[in-house]
Amino acid sequence: MIKHVLLFRFRPDLPPGTAEAVLAELETFPARYPAMRGWACGPNVSTRDTSMTHGFVVEFDSERELLDYLNSPSHEEFVRLRWRPVIERQAIVSFPF
Repeated sequence: MIKHVLLFRFRPDLPPGTAEAVLAELETFPARYPAMRGWACGPNVSTRDTSMTHGFVVEFDSERELLDYLNSPSHEEFVRLRWRPVIERQAIVSFPF
């Protein structure tokens, strides 16, 4: 299995409701991408590192399924049109487990 982890920080100057709309759209991903397993997304509640505001983690049965998701036209469109304009910073890690 592959665990895909994304930590991110929204831009501070977003219009009201923008971050919430993007988070709501992320919550639709498991239904849109059936290969996703164990989806979890939420705000960062750490008191040790607040450099990121949110994170999500998802599992895929194989690296091929992760790559199919990442390279899908719908994912690429989301990243280009919805994600990049609102994200100030991110860190992505994918690893086998």
